[in-house]
Amino acid sequence: MLNDKLSTWLKEGESEQIAFRVFFGHETIETLTAFANLHGGVLLLGISEMREIKGVPNAKENIDRWLHEIHTRTTPQLFPYMEVIEIDGKSVVSISIAEYPVKPVACEGKYYKRFSRFNQELTLGEAIDFRRQLLDSHWDSSLRPDKTIADISLEKLYRQIERISRKKQCTPEEPLAFLRKYGLAEGDAITNACWLLFHPGEEPEATIELGRFSSPTVALDTLTLKSDLFSEAEEAVRFICKHICIENQTEKSAQWQYPLEAIRELVVNMIIHKDYTSDYNSIIKIFDGYVEFYNPGALPDDLSIKQLLWEEHISRPRNCQIAELFKEAGMFEGYGSGIRQIITAFVNRGLRPPEFIKLPERLIVRVFGETSAPQATVPVTENTMIESSVISESDLQEDTIDDSVIESDLQEEVIDSLSNRERQIIDYIQKDNRISLNEIAQKLMVSKRTILRDIKKMKKGKVINRIGNEKNGYWEIDSVSLP
Repeated sequence: MLNDKLSTWLKEGESEQIAFRVFFGHETIETLTAFANLHGGVLLLGISEMREIKGVPNAKENIDRWLHEIHTRTTPQLFPYMEVIEIDGKSVVSISIAEYPVKPVACEGKYYKRFSRFNQELTLGEAIDFRRQLLDSHWDSSLRPDKTIADISLEKLYRQIERISRKKQCTPEEPLAFLRKYGLAEGDAITNACWLLFHPGEEPEATIELGRFSSPTVALDTLTLKSDLFSEAEEAVRFICKHICIENQTEKSAQWQYPLEAIRELVVNMIIHKDYTSDYNSIIKIFDGYVEFYNPGALPDDLSIKQLLWEEHISRPRNCQIAELFKEAGMFEGYGSGIRQIITAFVNRGLRPPEFIKLPERLIVRVFGETSAPQATVPVTENTMIESSVISESDLQEDTIDDSVIESDLQEEVIDSLSNRERQIIDYIQKDNRISLNEIAQKLMVSKRTILRDIKKMKKGKVINRIGNEKNGYWEIDSVSLP
């Protein structure tokens, strides 16, 4: 497939997203930053500007060295994808980079943007405007009207400054300088990101609910997190590890049911991409053979599940400041590569690949502890089987499910008291007695069949009743029946 693209690139020549270079050098890195600051692009090493295939000697042996040079000479660090293509006995290296979401990226302190087939250097003023325009479009970088620097935890702030300085092997910055460097504060005012990252107590906006379930409705262990985002990431991973450890050994030698690096990546991705203005909470459910990650925040309309998994796409974190601080702290490596890393980790363990489900206003990721093939290292390619699910609008329309199916499941149920979910259903009905089954199912992040089961049980216990049909009717609650 890449060879087919190469033929097209050679025919069309250099452009805003394609560049040719004979040798690896400063201009190569400069071009990659210019791509990252615009729409992303591909640089082909071993091809002249006249489109002659020269080849690169010892290409495979040099890739690690080139990657190291790119990492150390770009700020923030770029992590391009490199691939060697053999053409007529000559090696050509494809270096691809996605559009960087937190712009601008610098090459040795200078900023570039791609213009036609040339790299154009930005002035410092242009670079500042570039960054300001980007941040102005994100909720997390907006100033929080009710909070100031005095409201955040200096202890938590110092902890992350130390963490980042250790990672970068540099002197820790002063707190105010740090906050202003990353755009987290203007004067005494702070951004939404700053508050979520360093608040001292509990914040409902940041809620993550975790549970270990023996069945869809029976929880063996639960945890609700409302702390700062850095602490939440660590505590969420710790809770999951508690329930996916196959053998009780030390952490270094423990046997995990799922690849731990993929679990960490999934947790961090939830935090970075969450819609913090949503009424939904992030939810992690651990079952015997699988784990489900529910996160509020829809994928962009122009990004399908297939594109998310396989095609080159721009990484667009919903929260740029949060993403940047997590990256600086070393909690994830590069933008746009997380999904592939997660898939690769599962496939290499011989496990069934993750399932991605796109729903209105949220995304669900389901990972499996089942072995789908003999354990072996399998490269992730476009031909690797990935099971993905997309729920269409027709699936969300009001429909009718045969009552006999529900009734048969309820024959042996005894109504002792209402479950937490049933109480939530009643709460939603009390707020809006015309709420639909689909709306309740979406709010609780369960299937409509599950809600129908709960409704049927509560009708049988004479707790609630439906007056009229599904489309035009309304709910009645018998408060006397409530336990």
